[in-house]
Amino acid sequence: MKSHLLLTVAISCLCVSGSAFAQATADDRATEVIVKGKLQTCGLGAAAPDSKVPLSTSTIDLDTVTAQGGTSFQDALRNVPGAQADLSFTGAHSPNFILRGAIADSGTGNSRILRDGARLSNYGYAQGFIGRIDVVRGAGATAAVRSEPGGTVDIITKTPQLRDFSSVYGLIGAHNQSEAWYDTNFVISKDKELAARLVLGHSSASEWRHVSDTLDGVKFAIAKSHSDAYHLLFDFEGTNQSYQPDFGVPAINGKPAAIPLDRQLGEPFAHSKTDNRIYTVHTDFKLAPAVTLYLDAVHADSEQSSIRNSVFSAVAGQTGVYTRATAYEPGSTRKTDNVRASLVASLPQGSLTHNLYASAETYRETLDLKSLRVPAANSPNIDIFNPVYGLVVAPTGTLAQTITNLRLNSQLYSLQDRIDAGKLGVVLGVEYVDQDFLYGTAGTLSRQEHRLNPKAGVTYDLTLNQTVYTSYATGTAPNQATSKANQSLPSRRSTQYEVGWKGRFASGTLRAGLAAYQLDETNLLADDPSTAYIYDKTIAGEGRSKGVEATLNGQVTERLSLDMAYANIDARYTRNSEFIGKRMANTARDTLSVFGHYQWSDSLFSGAGVYAQGKRFADEANTTVLPGYTRVDLVQGYRFNTAGKPVVLQLNVKNLFDQRYYAASHLHVARYILPGEGRNVSLSIGVNF
Repeated sequence: MKSHLLLTVAISCLCVSGSAFAQATADDRATEVIVKGKLQTCGLGAAAPDSKVPLSTSTIDLDTVTAQGGTSFQDALRNVPGAQADLSFTGAHSPNFILRGAIADSGTGNSRILRDGARLSNYGYAQGFIGRIDVVRGAGATAAVRSEPGGTVDIITKTPQLRDFSSVYGLIGAHNQSEAWYDTNFVISKDKELAARLVLGHSSASEWRHVSDTLDGVKFAIAKSHSDAYHLLFDFEGTNQSYQPDFGVPAINGKPAAIPLDRQLGEPFAHSKTDNRIYTVHTDFKLAPAVTLYLDAVHADSEQSSIRNSVFSAVAGQTGVYTRATAYEPGSTRKTDNVRASLVASLPQGSLTHNLYASAETYRETLDLKSLRVPAANSPNIDIFNPVYGLVVAPTGTLAQTITNLRLNSQLYSLQDRIDAGKLGVVLGVEYVDQDFLYGTAGTLSRQEHRLNPKAGVTYDLTLNQTVYTSYATGTAPNQATSKANQSLPSRRSTQYEVGWKGRFASGTLRAGLAAYQLDETNLLADDPSTAYIYDKTIAGEGRSKGVEATLNGQVTERLSLDMAYANIDARYTRNSEFIGKRMANTARDTLSVFGHYQWSDSLFSGAGVYAQGKRFADEANTTVLPGYTRVDLVQGYRFNTAGKPVVLQLNVKNLFDQRYYAASHLHVARYILPGEGRNVSLSIGVNF
């Protein structure tokens, strides 16, 4: 696969050399040749004004993240109320998260997001490829969106535009942290509306805990359009990630062990690797002035080698001494195919306008994962208070082998009508899911499911700038897990009721929102207490999240801008013989993020952010508490021109007061708790030309 990536880079560079023949000038209007993500706009399938969407939505663009000094997916999601960190063993570039108290993975360490509307597992987050991130908070049945119970995150990547431009960004931080990308867009033919875009990216996460995580990638897209008659797009994205999994520290007596936050207890004998290749074809045709047909096809290949070493269990009678285990998965392949056809129409009928959406989608995902059993003698015990390193050795000889397979085949059919009736708006929709799912070793039984997911919502314009809404929505998401009896487990299901208010002020540059909701989930996963194997799961019953959210984003004054997100969440298990009444792991009752920027002059600006998270539990049994904390971040920037090119120089300070805190737990167990990074200083520069 690496040779294919190098070939793609070479082809892309040849295309760049042709940009000298571009016919557009620098002052041409920035017309986007193809706008991906429109089908997922606001979670309604077809684009709609936010005031007509009876759901809680958030949009974070790349400029917002970089202006806050952010480099990761978690940095971006600080701007989303109710979004909290979750962890996996797939590295720092995996987009793992919790929305409204519901995990967005299946509890097996796999992340699930949408990329340009297509659902992908273990996607490597490359910030230089990102145009914006769209978030629908709450249960789904959102048309053309395979929704997770707590919400849906759609990463919208960069696409070609009808003008020539380039940009370079670089960041260097403490502990070998670095971020860089080169983004160039060129018009091949303005008359034919043909353009291409190439992005090269590199990202190395901070090694403050003595593990590395590096992701290198290339993204190339070429697009053709003819006014609004049609749009065509081909897009390729390839990333190579090399990393060492970080399982953090264990808990002792109900709290994280009192050891240095940077103490690393895992010693994998080699790096883990993930290579992803994603191919996308998009086209849309205007069949009539108010009728458009969209066709999308995505194919993704992933090859992964995972080597994980971590503490496993406490040794009786020896405080601080733990056994360790090595998981060795030398080669796994994952393939994803997603094809969708959708029709969008706007049909006036008297005083009403029917905005219709219909889609048919087929989705197929396969995974073949080889695991080798490493003898316990290869991973000697470790004393976390007085560790001795260098004793873990690579296995030799013939090892026992297990093959785990995933087979997911599903068909989704969606139908929706968004009715405009002046101040009143109504949304009625239904999604039908026909799914055949298998996850496990040889002999595992598959799970066949048929599910009807309805939704309904009402919006009402109080004034030209203020809207109230209410909605009911349901969703389904596969549980990528199996029981000890080799039975693929049923999908999680969710039902949500929500009411809210949205406001737009200062000519639309300042936006505010309030929401209150109740989200019920069934078929939640948990570790099976009757087996020591951590990947044997059981259905843990039901859960309920109740909460309120508040947002404020935009220009408060001509010089002051603000991004604020607050959430109060009460997320608990409601029906379960083991965890009933317990709070959901990794979910704080209160979270607050505020980040403000002040423009002192045309050149000088300052920014300050506060991120606060209340206490939460590391495990489902609520035996270990992660303390609440408040973190302060600062940025100081300077804009200037050099050789007529705009430059932004920015100093970023994360965790100014070196606050000691813990980010989250992994697999929602108390032995895997990841500390938060202490003070980190970085310097970034961006140049547009």
